[in-house]
Amino acid sequence: MITHAQFISSSGGIEEHFFAGTAPCTSGFTEDLELLLEAYSKAMAECGCTVNDEFLLRFHLSDPANQSDLLRKRIANRGSFISVVGQKPLNSRVALECWCWKNWRQMKHYTPYWFQTETVKKGSYDQMAVEFAELDEFITSKNLEVELNTIRTWIYCKDVDNNYAGLVKARNDYFATRNMNSKTHFITSTGIEGQCEDPYRLVRMDSLSFSGIKREQIQFLYALENLSPTAIYGVSFERGTRMIWGDRSHYLISGTASIDNKGAVLFPGDVRSQARRMIENINALVSEGGGDLSDLKCATLYLRDTADAETVHDEIFRCGLDRNIPLVTLQAPVCRPAWLVEMECIGVKSENNPFPILV
Repeated sequence: MITHAQFISSSGGIEEHFFAGTAPCTSGFTEDLELLLEAYSKAMAECGCTVNDEFLLRFHLSDPANQSDLLRKRIANRGSFISVVGQKPLNSRVALECWCWKNWRQMKHYTPYWFQTETVKKGSYDQMAVEFAELDEFITSKNLEVELNTIRTWIYCKDVDNNYAGLVKARNDYFATRNMNSKTHFITSTGIEGQCEDPYRLVRMDSLSFSGIKREQIQFLYALENLSPTAIYGVSFERGTRMIWGDRSHYLISGTASIDNKGAVLFPGDVRSQARRMIENINALVSEGGGDLSDLKCATLYLRDTADAETVHDEIFRCGLDRNIPLVTLQAPVCRPAWLVEMECIGVKSENNPFPILV
């Protein structure tokens, strides 16, 4: 039920653990959740982790309007960054992903900030505009800047086929106010179908920012032989970011699909070939930062149709993804209907860089 990967620094920096799990379907959501949390707690204990080590804990629910309150009550008073998204897990009602950093609250050189807004406005454009305005206000209150310190966003859009355009325009408009463009940079991001806990909400964004980082610690990953710049087709996000800490690099890879270097969808209607190209593109991005597929520690797989799950799993593992990687498979259409599959991931590689270690 729970899969696990880890990174242990040879320099004594923060120990990282990655967990993913999907609950079996029993008599109802509450029992499913208890079984999942019990298995997760056991897996954490086996690694010497506790709930105090949870850095980012994300739940994927099949029916967030009815399940969210039950989940929130069950995990109340947890101190981790928590995200709850309506994306049906494969053959389940609830799945979780967790990124644990042991003793991260005592970090010496860097401070992480997680931000979500509760504001709801009419229309996906207005909602996305408010999300970025409130993120900007929050980051500014910490004497930081979105363009330097915000390194990753996840944007969940209800009915992505119809509401994604408003999201894109609002994000483009906000970035223009910050002088963020194709000649400077954007932010690594996933924009995907996802229901909010509030059924009337069309858009919700999670963001991860850090204080203490310098511009030299950020390498944007393009892999231009494989993928086009996103601005070619009117969107504004980075394909991936390598965060360069003293003792390691993190590879934060945006939702990646079967695209070519002209911005076109490759292999329409052929999910196996799309899955293969997706892995080729992810490998190209990580390789540009000096890593490879073996450095990936967790992944989230989005399918337009979960009937394709077996085919996609077979192909991505055949193409070199570790069969034991913490992986959650979800029903979540991608921003273009022709894309049948997309995947985001996080990698970690041991290094010796001239910056403070992650400790």
